[in-house]
Amino acid sequence: MRILLIDPPGKNKGLNTGLGYLCAALENAHAARVLDLNNLVIGRCGDANAEIFGDERDRRVSAYLNDFRPELVGISVKSFTAQVAKHLISVIRRTRPGTLCIVGGPHVSLEGGRYVGECGADFGLQGEGEISFPALCDALEAKREIRNIEGLICLREGNVPADRKNGVIEKLDSLPFPNYENFSSVVQNGGRMPEYPLLSSRGCPYACSYCSMPKIMGRKWRFRFPTCVVDELKRARKKYSSTSFTVVDDNLTLNVERVEQICNLLIREQVNLPWNSQNGIRADRVTESLARRMKLSGCSHVWVGIESADEAVFGAIDKGESLADIRKGIRNLQKEGIRVGGFFIVGLPGTTREQDLKIIDFVRFHRIDAFVFNFVPYPGTRASDWVAQHGRLLRDNEGALQYGGNGLEPVFDTPEYSREDRIKTFAEINIRLGYFDRLVDSSLPQREKFNRAWGIVRPYGAKAVWRLFWFAGLHKAARLKHRLAESLGWR
Repeated sequence: MRILLIDPPGKNKGLNTGLGYLCAALENAHAARVLDLNNLVIGRCGDANAEIFGDERDRRVSAYLNDFRPELVGISVKSFTAQVAKHLISVIRRTRPGTLCIVGGPHVSLEGGRYVGECGADFGLQGEGEISFPALCDALEAKREIRNIEGLICLREGNVPADRKNGVIEKLDSLPFPNYENFSSVVQNGGRMPEYPLLSSRGCPYACSYCSMPKIMGRKWRFRFPTCVVDELKRARKKYSSTSFTVVDDNLTLNVERVEQICNLLIREQVNLPWNSQNGIRADRVTESLARRMKLSGCSHVWVGIESADEAVFGAIDKGESLADIRKGIRNLQKEGIRVGGFFIVGLPGTTREQDLKIIDFVRFHRIDAFVFNFVPYPGTRASDWVAQHGRLLRDNEGALQYGGNGLEPVFDTPEYSREDRIKTFAEINIRLGYFDRLVDSSLPQREKFNRAWGIVRPYGAKAVWRLFWFAGLHKAARLKHRLAESLGWR
């Protein structure tokens, strides 16, 4: 069976590990390809993406459909890409009528039958798909009954289908290594993946009030053994010419001993791949010994989930750690020369503008990088229930980007923390910390980006304006250096 999997365009680069695992699960029985609209040009995980505009995006999808002629198209859906995924289904229907469509991914696990009924797909798949999706493909090809496939949601005669929860895969080492060789982005890059995405565990036992991951991946933390992890990295170096890797786990440091064993294997086996953790690790788990092992194995920088710099707000989100724990973990990492960045959220339940602005002093005092998110109340979380009781919804979650520019409309506001103040707080934090690129859409032309940033920064005074010009000058110099390196064949 010919199967086309699509990763819709997002704001940040990063290869879809879920689709990589599905390709590996399908490769012995079916012909699967991935149209990677999120990485038109491969870069480092987390790098900003240039936007692919509607006409060009639709043209690429239609051309791929007509060239490959798939019998089944699957789309991986996040909440941010839920709206564009709906549009892609309409493009599929228009280009190749009669082609079966299925949606899966985090948003389908959260919204289930409601989303499947709205988007126009034939099927939805909730939960982990490495077993259920190949079973569906086998059954469709053989024209067998599909109703009993775990996690499968079927659209029947326009009715909204019921949710069908999928069980988790207990033994992750039983899965084949993810296969990226048929990703359009990797093919266009000559089969090379400079930075390899590593997923070494799934699930999270914590109960953070704002986080939907336990509902998506399960509360039980499941892990891969260190030898399996290191074998995958050796394969990545050989198969994809990878020169570094990034860990995309939601909870890399839960078992400190396991991470130390992975680090020791990386050292002993002389894997020699510098690495980082783009997803936020828990700093309370980072001991002095672990930080030392991480550095010796090649770790250059990590991001830490901090969320709020205010003690009261932090205590209310139930992370199961304290700000003191986080400060200690940051010190342990910095002592070993590992660069640290912190993830923060503006607008958490019960917070105020004054409490959110404490992020600035926390970042400066600890000398860390920062990335500030706007709070999005995902379905099924306690924070979402709080918003339903205390807030005023301004727009739907679907298409709501957690991070973005000053023009990004918040999902909700409250009488105590207005829409205008939320936008103002997001802008002020980024301006005072010097993250001017976070204020505007990265896909805009350079001149337009500067003009918009100028309009946002100007009310903050001469010092802020001077820093904006300095920032713009540095970025222009970096772009010129990049172009020169390319013209001389250094890249």
